[in-house]
Amino acid sequence: MLIGSLIAFVLLLLLGAVSVFAPGARGMPTGRIWRVARIGRLFAGLSASWLGARVRRRFAGKAARVRIDETARRESAALVVRSMGQMKGAFMKLGQMASFVAKDLPPEVRATLASLQSDAPPLDFPLVRDVVERELGRPLERAFARFDERPLAAASIGQVHRALLPSGEEVVVKVQYPGVAEAIAADLANFTMLNRAVALLYPGFDPKPVADELRERLTEELDYVAEAKHQQRFGNVYEGHPFIRVPRVYPSHSTARVLTMEYVKGRCFAEVLEDPPELRSRYGEILYRWVFGTIHQHRMFNGDPHPGNYLFDDVGRIVFLDYGCVKRFPEGMHGNWQQLVIAHLGGDREEFRRRAIALSFIAPDCDLSTDLLYEYFGYYYEPFRHDREFTFTHEYNVKSFRMVFSPDGPFAGMTKKMNMPKDFVLVNRIHWGVFAILCDLGATANYHRIQCEYLFGAAPSSELGRQDAAWREASVPRALAGAG
Repeated sequence: MLIGSLIAFVLLLLLGAVSVFAPGARGMPTGRIWRVARIGRLFAGLSASWLGARVRRRFAGKAARVRIDETARRESAALVVRSMGQMKGAFMKLGQMASFVAKDLPPEVRATLASLQSDAPPLDFPLVRDVVERELGRPLERAFARFDERPLAAASIGQVHRALLPSGEEVVVKVQYPGVAEAIAADLANFTMLNRAVALLYPGFDPKPVADELRERLTEELDYVAEAKHQQRFGNVYEGHPFIRVPRVYPSHSTARVLTMEYVKGRCFAEVLEDPPELRSRYGEILYRWVFGTIHQHRMFNGDPHPGNYLFDDVGRIVFLDYGCVKRFPEGMHGNWQQLVIAHLGGDREEFRRRAIALSFIAPDCDLSTDLLYEYFGYYYEPFRHDREFTFTHEYNVKSFRMVFSPDGPFAGMTKKMNMPKDFVLVNRIHWGVFAILCDLGATANYHRIQCEYLFGAAPSSELGRQDAAWREASVPRALAGAG
């Protein structure tokens, strides 16, 4: 089960839900063949563990077989976490995504993978000091009044330390792992091999635009100067917002490999899962408005949704972290995308097909039935397709995921006739990521009416909508300037 789910996630990676493999910090291989071998050893270890458990089960009673299965899953998950934590980069992102997107994984497996969200093996502090001092051009003690040696979190491309500026501001400092760029270059060299494998399974899929988009996004993710600019742009757009907060960036202590931003105190995602259902639904609506409001109103979004990138402050706001992967949509594509959704909500199947062709989901001469195409997309639009309250469930997300990789019934074989357009590579990533988080929250709202606010300029449909509308009315000039 675990091996199959991980293989599915490798395919998800190729379709843009996560980035290509990247390295970690300690003892990480950076050569192309060496990194492939590292992944091969992982899958060999998983296979050996599975076979050993299968042999033991043959001589065990019913209760013992249950214990053997649980132990094997925990051991396999621990092996995956060790490998992903050591390699870091997007291989670690794979584990992060699996921990909250793959709801069909056993609970003990997801719990083990969840440690990758913030508790991966950190970089040794002397190496952190070396990167910071070389990047800032001065000793650590001169650049900061205090710099905690123990990291707050170890991420996929860098790790975060709490610090104090000489001027007294509390900050966090994100430090990029040395060698990560070289290892990513090796991984990208392996991408052609993976493209061929995907082409065999999905003949209608054109991998080149996807590969180009992933290279562009991943290269940008390595550049903390670009990330700082993205974060400042989002900060300008949402300055003074009633329920969205973006931490301030300190350019004086930021470079291409070091990013310093204000420290914000807040609860982590796991803590808010204990809150009452109505509060969790409120957080879910904030997340939904953050994602789709930013896409519809500013043609951009932050493309790395996972629970470790959100904090929940003491005045009811969500603090959004990590702007390394940001996509800005071309105006023409964005307009076609909106019209695609409008056509679906309005039941205009022919117009929906025309927009799907314009966006390159299908070729003009594709023999796929218009009705089948319309209904296939309908499942992804289910949360906002009808004017009613919708509750996100794990069952919905699991089926949504399977609809891409192994659609059955009337939709069987559709993947062989459809393409993944370049501009939608990261849309998939945010679709599953955000919806998975909403499932964990058990979020309930009338998302149809929220979508109508963005698509048709409808009146605010909730208290959060009214707060957002009032803020936007007072902030439009500044927001437009920030998004420009």
